[in-house]
Amino acid sequence: MIAIRSKVIFLILCVFEAMLLLFVQVMGNTLFLLLCLGLFLALVAFAAIKGMAIPTLLFFLPFAPLLKIQPGTISLYTVALLGVYVIYIVMGSRNINILHLVPALCLIAMALVVKTLYGYSIENSFILFSASLLLIPLLTRELDVEYDFYWLTVFFSLGIIIAAITSQYLASFPSIIRFIGTKGMFAVVRHSGYYGDPNFYSAHITATLSGALFLLLNNNKSKRIFVVILLSIALLYCGFLSVSKSFVLIAICLLLVWFVEFMFQKGRLSAKLMIIMTFLIGFAFFLTSTLFSDLVDMIVLRFSGDRNLSEFTTGRTDLWLQYINAFFEDPLLFLFGKGFTNVLISDRSSHNTIIQGIFQFGIVGCLFLFVWLLCYIRTLLSETKIKLSSLAQIFILLIGSFGPWMALDLLFFDEFFLIPMYVCVAIRSLYKKDDTVVAPALK
Repeated sequence: MIAIRSKVIFLILCVFEAMLLLFVQVMGNTLFLLLCLGLFLALVAFAAIKGMAIPTLLFFLPFAPLLKIQPGTISLYTVALLGVYVIYIVMGSRNINILHLVPALCLIAMALVVKTLYGYSIENSFILFSASLLLIPLLTRELDVEYDFYWLTVFFSLGIIIAAITSQYLASFPSIIRFIGTKGMFAVVRHSGYYGDPNFYSAHITATLSGALFLLLNNNKSKRIFVVILLSIALLYCGFLSVSKSFVLIAICLLLVWFVEFMFQKGRLSAKLMIIMTFLIGFAFFLTSTLFSDLVDMIVLRFSGDRNLSEFTTGRTDLWLQYINAFFEDPLLFLFGKGFTNVLISDRSSHNTIIQGIFQFGIVGCLFLFVWLLCYIRTLLSETKIKLSSLAQIFILLIGSFGPWMALDLLFFDEFFLIPMYVCVAIRSLYKKDDTVVAPALK
C-alpha cells in the first residue's frame, strides 16, 4: 500500500508542477519561471532518491521544450537527467555491469579525434550525449522496485495527453506560442503539443500506445484494463491532432498486430469480447464527434495528394539519397562520420536515425554504438527470459517505439536513451509475469 500511495503522490506532484509550469510560461514572468524550474529540478531529484526518476522523467518529456527560460537555450529537462545520474552515482549501483563503458569510451574517443581533425568545437550536446553513454545504465537500479510497467505507461501517457490538450488552448498567448509548433498546410492544421515538429510529438504517442496495447495483452485486472483502454483512446485522439502520416501508418500496424495476437491468446472468449466492445464503443464515440471527424478529413486530404514515393514520404526519400550520395563521395565520412557535430547536408537533416548515426559516427563509430546498445539492453534485461510466444508482443513494442525513428533524427535527443529503457521495462514485465505464474505451482 505504501508503494502505491507513493506512486499516486508523485503523479499528483507531476501534474501540479506541469500546470504550474504552463501558468508561469503564460505569465511570462522570469522570476516566477526560475522558481518553477527550480521546483522541477527539486521534484526530479526527490523522485530519484525515492526510486521514481524514470516515471517522472517520462511524464515531463512532452514538456521538455517548455523547461527553459527562453527558446534556444538548453532545456532543464536534460540538466535534470544529468542530476539523476549524479544522485545515482552517490547512492551507488546494485551490481550493474560496467561492460558498456568500453564501447562508450571508444566511441567518445573516436568522435573527439574526428572533431579535432575537422576543427569542430565540443558542444553541449556532445558532452550530454557522452554523459548518457557512460551513466544512463545507472537508472536500472530503480527498476522493479517502486513501480511496474503499468504505472510507467500511466505517467508517460498522462504527460502526453495533458501537453497535447493544453497546447491547443494556450496557443493564443504570445508568451507561450513561441514554444508551440502548429503547422498549417492549405486546409490542414497540424498540432505538435509543445514540440516544434508534429512527427517528434507523435513519436511519443506511438511508443506509449504500443505500451498500452502491450498491457491489454498482459492484464487480467478489470480496473487496469479500463484505465488502459481510456488512455489508448485518448492517445489515438492526440495522435490524430498531429495529422501525421507516419502516426496513422504505425497506429494501423499496431492495432492489426495487437488484434491478431489478442484473438489467438488463451483466455475466456467473454473477457475478450468485453475488452473489444469497450474499445470499439469508446473509439466510435470519439470517431463520431465533430473534432475527430475533422481530423480524419485532414488526414485523408494529406494521403490523397500523393503522386509518387517522394510526395508520400514528404520528400524524405530525396533527403536519404542526398546523404547516401555524400557517403559515396566521401569515404572518410562513411567510415568515421562528423564526430557528433551539428552539421547538415543542404541545411536539411537526414530524417532517419540510422542514416544520422552513420553521418555522425561513420560505420566504425556505429559499430561501437551498436555494441554499446547491446550492453545497455543486456543490462536492462538482466535475468529476463524471452520466449517465442512473446515475440508478437515485443514486435508491437518495437513498431510503436522505433518505427518513427526511420523518419526522424533522434540521436541528439534524450529519447534516444529513454525510449529503449521504456521498451525494456515492458519486456522485463513479461519475465515478472511468468515468475508470478510459476511461483504458486512450485509451492
